[in-house]
Amino acid sequence: MSIKSILVAYNGSDSSDAAMRLAKLMHRKYDAHVTGLLAHQSAQSRLRQETWIPSDMKDVLGALEDKEHTRIKDAFLKVGYPEVGPDHLHWIEQFGNSDQTVADYSLMFDVTVVGRRDILVGNRRYDLHPDRIAARSGRPVIVVPRKYDVEAIHEHAVLAWDGNRAAANALWSAMSILETKQRVTIVTVDNKKVGKPLPGIDVITAIERHGVQANLITVKPSSGGAAKAILDCCEQEGAGLLVMGVRQTTSFREELFGGTGKSVLENANIPVLLAQ
Repeated sequence: MSIKSILVAYNGSDSSDAAMRLAKLMHRKYDAHVTGLLAHQSAQSRLRQETWIPSDMKDVLGALEDKEHTRIKDAFLKVGYPEVGPDHLHWIEQFGNSDQTVADYSLMFDVTVVGRRDILVGNRRYDLHPDRIAARSGRPVIVVPRKYDVEAIHEHAVLAWDGNRAAANALWSAMSILETKQRVTIVTVDNKKVGKPLPGIDVITAIERHGVQANLITVKPSSGGAAKAILDCCEQEGAGLLVMGVRQTTSFREELFGGTGKSVLENANIPVLLAQ
C-alpha cells in the first residue's frame, strides 16, 4: 500500500516548518494528502474555570489565543502552497494534550511527520514529543531535524536492526516507504545484543522479497556509543532516511532502540522513522 495520507503535527515552530518541507516532498512523490494538526491545551478552557478572572479579561485573552491559532494555520498554509494544492491540503485544530492528541489522530493516517522538538518558551501547551507520540500511537512517526531542507527525497534508507521486536515492527511499519527506495542498508551494531536470524530467512531476504535491493553492514560501537555508530553509517551511505524501533517500558517511560534513540534524535541530520 502506497502513502496517500500524511499527518503533520504543526505548531508554528521552525521544526514543524521542517516537517512540512518533508511532507511536501512526500506529496510530490506519492500524490498524498497532507493534513496539518494543531493540538493544544487551550488557555481559554482553563480560564473559564477561574471564577475570579473578570469576563472581559477572559474575552481579551481568548481573542489573543484565537489570533495565535489563526497565525499558526496561516503559516501552515503558506508553507504548503502552492506545491500542495487546496484539494490535497487540509487543516485540523483540536483541544487536548498535544502528544496524546497527535497519537490519536495518527491512527487515521498512513504516516505522521513531526519536527524535532523545539522548546516553545511560554507556549508549553503546544509542545510536541515525537518519541512519546510514536510510543503511544503504535503508528510510524517520521521525526525531522530543524534544518532539514533538500530539493528531493534521497532514495536510500538505513534500517537500524537488532533482530528484536521493536526493530521488526519498525521494518514492517516502514515497508510502504522502503518498497519505493532504490536501496536499503541494514546496520547492526556489534554489541552482543543482536538477536540471531531465524533458520531459513533473514532480514535481507525479507526486504528483497519486496523488490528492494538490500545489504547488511555490521559496525562496532564508537566512543559515542551505538547512536553515533548508526549515524556515522547513515552519513557514509548517503542515506536520506533512518528507520528504527521504539520501546516502551512498563513504567510508561518511552525508551528508544535500546537507549540510543535520544542521542539519535538529537544528532541526526536526516529524518528518522520511529515505530513501536
